[in-house]
Amino acid sequence: MIPISLYGVDVDKCESFYSVLPGLVADSVDDEDYSDALFAIQNKASMDHVKVAEDWAQRQPYAFPEEIANEIEMIIRTVSYPDVALLEHLLTIEGIDTQRVSEWMHFSTNLYPIYSQKACQALTDMGLETPFNLGDMASYGLYVSRIEGLKMYAPAKGLPEIGLPRSRMLQLGLERFE
Repeated sequence: MIPISLYGVDVDKCESFYSVLPGLVADSVDDEDYSDALFAIQNKASMDHVKVAEDWAQRQPYAFPEEIANEIEMIIRTVSYPDVALLEHLLTIEGIDTQRVSEWMHFSTNLYPIYSQKACQALTDMGLETPFNLGDMASYGLYVSRIEGLKMYAPAKGLPEIGLPRSRMLQLGLERFE
């Protein structure tokens, strides 16, 4: 049964995606930068996790004032997967967009997928209109829903067992799927 979040999916393309997914992500276990960043996370979500995400994404260091840092930490500790509503407020901080927030959440929780234009395009090509809008948290919320639907619908052999978050495997696979 296809999850509601995948309603309208081109089933043949989706099945094709699952059949090639293990090969598309086979090299991801060799991504030491990602693995090192992912496994550097050991405690509850905190600003240390934001720093790990920022370093991994090779972003310019952002010096948040203490009150902003406290607010960010409170939000990333409070938000509950797959909900993104609380994350909306983070977009009011200058220089922060949905992709950056998705990176923070991915490394803080290992659940949220990293927002990707290529992955959104692949979903759209599968019949699942998924906009990539850096200023719209609802677009990211739809993306999270689509990725969760793909996790739920995945056949047993469709998601490789390689010890990395399924959301990352699906995001990378979508980016590489043609």
